[in-house]
Amino acid sequence: MRKFARQCDLTNELMNEGWVIGDGDIYIKYEDDALKIAIEMGYESIEEAYEDDAMYWTEWEDDFQYVIDEQNNIIEL
Repeated sequence: MRKFARQCDLTNELMNEGWVIGDGDIYIKYEDDALKIAIEMGYESIEEAYEDDAMYWTEWEDDFQYVIDEQNNIIEL
């Protein structure tokens, strides 16, 4: 079984690393999408949003919330 920590709120793809907006309000898998969100929030860059504590990038190693079984079914834990 493959394990994943979060699901991207834009693409619905499962992920073990990515961007966190706010206090986990939104999870984003791809940097291009994170930049679009930062701009929508009024920032000029991801770095500016990061410096303002509005978003950050992280990896999750133990906090799994989803698994994909042998039949490729997504199971929320």
